[in-house]
Amino acid sequence: MVKMPPLLLGLTLLFWGWEVELLPLSAVGAVILELPRFIRWRWDFSETDMNRFWDLCYVLFLSALAYSFVTTDVTYATFKFLLWLPLIFFPFVAATAYSAEDCVRLSTFSLFLHRKGREAGSAKPIGWFVSYGYFAICFIAASIVNARDPRFYTAVVVLGAWLLWTIRSRVAPIWMWTMMLVVVSVAGSGGQVGLTELQAWIEDTASRLLTGSDEELTQTRTAIGSIGQLKLSNRIVLRVETNSNSPAPALLRRASFNLYDTSGRKATWLAAGTQFASLQPGPEPTTWVLSERGSSLAATISMSLSRGTGIIPVPNGPCILEGLIAGVVEANRCGSVRVRDSLPLVRYTVKYCGVSTLDAPPNARDLAVPAAEVPAVAQITGELGLAGQSPEEVMRRLATFFHGKFTYRTHLKTAADSSSGQITALNRFLLHDRAGHCEFFATATTLLLRQAGIPARYATGYAVPPKTGAAREHLVRRRHAHAWVLVHVDGTWRDFDTTPAAWGGMEDAEASVFQSLGDLISSLQYRFARWRYYGDRAALINALLWFVPILMLWFSWRLFWKKRRVRLQGHRQREQRPRYAGADSEFYLIEKHLTQAGLPRREGEPLGEWLRRLEAARRAGMRIPSLEEIVVLHYAYRFDPLGITAAQRRELKSRAESWLKEAAGTAAAS
Repeated sequence: MVKMPPLLLGLTLLFWGWEVELLPLSAVGAVILELPRFIRWRWDFSETDMNRFWDLCYVLFLSALAYSFVTTDVTYATFKFLLWLPLIFFPFVAATAYSAEDCVRLSTFSLFLHRKGREAGSAKPIGWFVSYGYFAICFIAASIVNARDPRFYTAVVVLGAWLLWTIRSRVAPIWMWTMMLVVVSVAGSGGQVGLTELQAWIEDTASRLLTGSDEELTQTRTAIGSIGQLKLSNRIVLRVETNSNSPAPALLRRASFNLYDTSGRKATWLAAGTQFASLQPGPEPTTWVLSERGSSLAATISMSLSRGTGIIPVPNGPCILEGLIAGVVEANRCGSVRVRDSLPLVRYTVKYCGVSTLDAPPNARDLAVPAAEVPAVAQITGELGLAGQSPEEVMRRLATFFHGKFTYRTHLKTAADSSSGQITALNRFLLHDRAGHCEFFATATTLLLRQAGIPARYATGYAVPPKTGAAREHLVRRRHAHAWVLVHVDGTWRDFDTTPAAWGGMEDAEASVFQSLGDLISSLQYRFARWRYYGDRAALINALLWFVPILMLWFSWRLFWKKRRVRLQGHRQREQRPRYAGADSEFYLIEKHLTQAGLPRREGEPLGEWLRRLEAARRAGMRIPSLEEIVVLHYAYRFDPLGITAAQRRELKSRAESWLKEAAGTAAAS
């Protein structure tokens, strides 16, 4: 058994306090842990008392876990919780340091075993394990800070070398041990740098993979050219709330695109200029200013955000975001807003003006029409007489054209060949079928506007449906994902949607019969998440904060004030109590009696050899009662990992007392 070197545990606790910026608190704890090396007073803690100390740490462990869970995201709660492990287990470590016993039983760490008492089996003392386990806990907690400067590695080397020095082999010379330590330390330093760089690369790659990177902002592969029924989902993705002064925004945009590519089997919209720029918070840390333009409309939006990073939808012309808890907020010239290091449930109020505040000015790309689409687009432009008209008149004629002569449909047909070649899906939509979903309407409108000389872009996001029943909020589902047009009018970009208004009702009619049940489950999850991240948790937090000191005071009164102290007599001698399993066996009284009778056990003599000498003496005529059954019980009590039962323990005591009485009577008779 290797004991912890003097002062090492206290210095490790100091190192933890230095890393987590709790140095004064850790200094007090270090003094408490190292003080027993200089004083002789101890408390007479029983095995039951040590069990209670461990129960206290168990309660503190669960309380800290609950506190971390209700005050932050589950991912960050784990790291926040690990920081406090040295404080959580400090009462038990301090109790072992001030206990008159120099051991802790393994059963103490099991609630099941120490509730059953001694009948569960006596275990080997492992008091040394407590200090080494606490040493590791302090290092783990300090490493959670993830300090990238040399001080952490230096502390690891110094404290680790101190510990290794105490258990080093005395065979190897000191210079060789020192040289190996230097070599390993230098190699470890290089490995630390390499691992840090590898970690940064892995985190960056994983972030891009798990959040979908920015591909959804640079291109969107439309369903134009697909066939079959579009799959609809009832899952709620957004909740939109407004006050009586502001109507709900009709559209919430995620991104916009300016280049239409028809070279593949499916058409693709692409975007340029998607680089994000960070925004600075306003007067409040949760307020972010996107534009200085005045805003008269407002809406509060709630949504789940995987890993706290992603695109948040906003109405056209966002000016201010309020109540948005995030480490970083970014925006680009395609009208997209992205947050990083936020909560899993994002809840923010967006103030907007309805006309563009983020989008880049129009350029040549916003007037381009692919060659494959020109015939159909030019034909419709001529039929409607769009050339030379004002933007407002062109928009009116297009709205009338699509609303009056087209129908919304989610079941798509394949395009047929013509004598001149393959007809594109958009050609067929404009000239033949005149039925399709929102991507057809948005793409056709964008290209018709461009053909008429008006800059236009393709936008994607969500359409906000009206409230249903007694709902207090607008529920935006996956099936409300939508595409529309941004048209440049009077020097700004405006929303323009030519999809027939009946599309929302048609998709709602096809919703699943289990939607109500799904909505109930979603509502319960949302209410809990909202309470967890944004609700008034002061009562629970205060209760937890008050609970800890009250619990500590109760334990202090129960254990310290009611326990008598014992004074150590010398460096090793303490109160005569069992220092290991079976140490209080009555067999040792028999051994003492035989020693006084002139039959001592020789130094280093095995117990079996001594018993054979006693048996030889008994055969030679000495009147010594038999020890066979007593030795069997003693061996089981002393060495069996499962120990003995309470009945066997009483039998051992009874047989030993009977043997001593018989031996005393024999001695008196002789």
